[in-house]
Amino acid sequence: MKLIVQCLFLLSLVCATLPVVFAEDLLLSALPKREFRAAWIASVTNLDWPSSPGGDPQVQRNQLATMLDNLKALGINAVVFQIRPECDALYASSIDPWSYWLTGAQGVPPNPFYDPLEFAVQEAHNRGMELHAWFNPYRSVRTVGSYTISPNHVSVLHPEWNITIGAFKFLDPGLPLVRDYVAGVVTDVVRRYDVDGVHFDDYFYPYPPSGITNQDDSTFAQYPRGFTNRGDWRRDNVNLLVQMVHDSIQNVKPWVKFGISPFGIWKNGVPPGIVGLDAYSEIYCDATAWLRQWSIDYLTPQLYWPFGGGQDYGRLMPWWADSTRFYSRHFYPGEAAYRITTWPSPSEMPNHIRLDRTTPDVGGNVFFRANVGLLDNPRGFADSLKNDFYRFPSLLPIMAFKDSVDPYMPRNIRYARLPGNGPAAIQWDIPITAPDGDSASRYVVYRFNQPPVLPGDLDSASHIVAIEGRRYSIPATAQGGGPYYFIATSLDRNFNESETSSLLMISAPAPPALAYPSNGAQNLPPTMTLGWTPSVSLASSYHLQVSPDSFFSTIVVNDSSIADTFKVISGLGGQQTFYWRVRSKNAGGASGFSSAWSFRTGFPVAPVQLSPANFATDVPIDPTLVWMRSEGADSYRLQVATSFDFALIVIDSSGFVDTSYGLSQTQGNTVYFWRLTSTNSLGTSAWSPIWRFRTVVTSITQTPGLPTEFALTQNYPNPFNPLTTILFSVPEAVKASLVVYDILGREVDVLIDDVVQPGNYQVQFDGTRLSSGVYFYRLVAGRYVATYKMQLVK
Repeated sequence: MKLIVQCLFLLSLVCATLPVVFAEDLLLSALPKREFRAAWIASVTNLDWPSSPGGDPQVQRNQLATMLDNLKALGINAVVFQIRPECDALYASSIDPWSYWLTGAQGVPPNPFYDPLEFAVQEAHNRGMELHAWFNPYRSVRTVGSYTISPNHVSVLHPEWNITIGAFKFLDPGLPLVRDYVAGVVTDVVRRYDVDGVHFDDYFYPYPPSGITNQDDSTFAQYPRGFTNRGDWRRDNVNLLVQMVHDSIQNVKPWVKFGISPFGIWKNGVPPGIVGLDAYSEIYCDATAWLRQWSIDYLTPQLYWPFGGGQDYGRLMPWWADSTRFYSRHFYPGEAAYRITTWPSPSEMPNHIRLDRTTPDVGGNVFFRANVGLLDNPRGFADSLKNDFYRFPSLLPIMAFKDSVDPYMPRNIRYARLPGNGPAAIQWDIPITAPDGDSASRYVVYRFNQPPVLPGDLDSASHIVAIEGRRYSIPATAQGGGPYYFIATSLDRNFNESETSSLLMISAPAPPALAYPSNGAQNLPPTMTLGWTPSVSLASSYHLQVSPDSFFSTIVVNDSSIADTFKVISGLGGQQTFYWRVRSKNAGGASGFSSAWSFRTGFPVAPVQLSPANFATDVPIDPTLVWMRSEGADSYRLQVATSFDFALIVIDSSGFVDTSYGLSQTQGNTVYFWRLTSTNSLGTSAWSPIWRFRTVVTSITQTPGLPTEFALTQNYPNPFNPLTTILFSVPEAVKASLVVYDILGREVDVLIDDVVQPGNYQVQFDGTRLSSGVYFYRLVAGRYVATYKMQLVK
């Protein structure tokens, strides 16, 4: 024992004296190479996607593509995509109607047409990600009356299949025709779409308090199947559907995975110390039966609780892990990322992952949900995934009970430009078909600082730079000068991995040669194109810098992701000299920068305003605006508006050469905004800064008498068009503000914002520039606050 203690002490001493970099390498090498890292993308009530019902299809596609990009950047390698929230379809179906949550009208297809599931599958696969189609098997109408139900919806075609509890409709699981219908919906999707998995959520029989009581009496009487216990019968109804769906998938596409995410407590008191609502007794969901029958491939119980208490994650998760391991099925805990900010400890979710990784046969995690919990980065959790837990890409776990035959390796690996003079990329040819008839569905690209020589060199996830769904990869530029060494492997649908391709060495490219505009070019316009010749060695991208000084101490353009050999730039200052340089980048590293060239812009400098001063008040009606003469300017353009965004423009004049402009027909006590540009034959400057001023108050008069209390009265006339009078009284000198608001609470006009002396006052409000509608005016005088409503009718 003493010898063991001494050895452990020496080992700890050695680890403590390891170089920091080496210690970090040991930590990174421990990150799993295989892990299921998934996010639920919910469509019901537009939780994650699309952002609203009835949106533009192109906007919907862009939103989904961006979401997938952002999830992949976090390390997510699979998405559980909800395609059937209410016996409807976010895909082209001849069985169920189009979803309201997609188009804003159930049964109406997208216009212009596209198929969201087809698009989502392709986009996920292009990124090397799996897509599991998420079905709600029984929910028919989430809230009766919330929108118009399509005539071909199952609740209309087969009302006898539906059980209604309050405002909720669900399909009766005890009816054989319902099981046939649901299994047919799933089979239709598996047959027509290249999905990687089928996923059911936890909505089986309804949850309390609107749970089922005796609504299925007639079904139980008609189809008892020998059961006398209603609970056992209901659980068996669900088991029959699960088995039917599993068998259908196996018959159509046996490689497609089937998973379910039941409620996180199987039975009250299991394991000991666990209390609360349970799936077995309340919603008649027996996940252990599915394991015993091998009718599922993975379980994702919704373990939506922290450590400790009656729903202790530290007890529940290991119990589920033991249960799935006993039946040789996969286990990916469902995590409540959306609850991160409600838990006391910011380390709660990271500690879940740490426990998962030290528990045998926990294959990964599924996070609910994409937008809230992951992409919104609560408590920095997304940063923790990207920079720590998911720092490197991960392959999905192999389901050995499905397929264990490795695919063949990629052929003819090379570094060349993509077709159409595209960027340089690592490319390969499709492998030869394996003995089981499979080829490759994805590929893994590895990078090394030196040629790999040991059999275990591919075991570390730190060497993975990309998992691709296409036969090329454009790895990010590595730090250092290279060269770097790359190999690729094939993955089949079950993520079995092939032997390696041949070794590919890539060196950093040479700097490009600047081409145009010529060095020292003069009189360049506001929008210009900077171009260079491709590097003599292959480059995948370029890095452009533009600076107003030759030392590049200040950078005004700094774009490191240019795929072409040119860049269109704008927004530079006029009558100014700039310097620019470019460097090449590829998978082998980055070159040094080219020599710097210069150019000078010829368009004029933006004007500088002089008066009235910015934020000036009590400016006379119809003031004269004055500015400095701009270098290089031949003429000017002036805009004056009553809104900061210049949506309400009152003056837009151009072509004049003077440096002043007299306004006319301005209103009293009104805020105006103004800006200018300069123009010459080479172009127009950027806009000057936006200045503002308020004209003098001319419509307030004091009437005789000395009031004894504060008061605000109803305006007259009311309704009005366009003038009305507002009366108020103050018995003492006080700071007062009288402000007009529109019906949305936006400030329309400030009639008074100053100290007023004791007296009775009348203010004339002019609504000429406003549209018809209801407005409010509010007086704040010391502690006195009063608000009235008025109506402008034109």
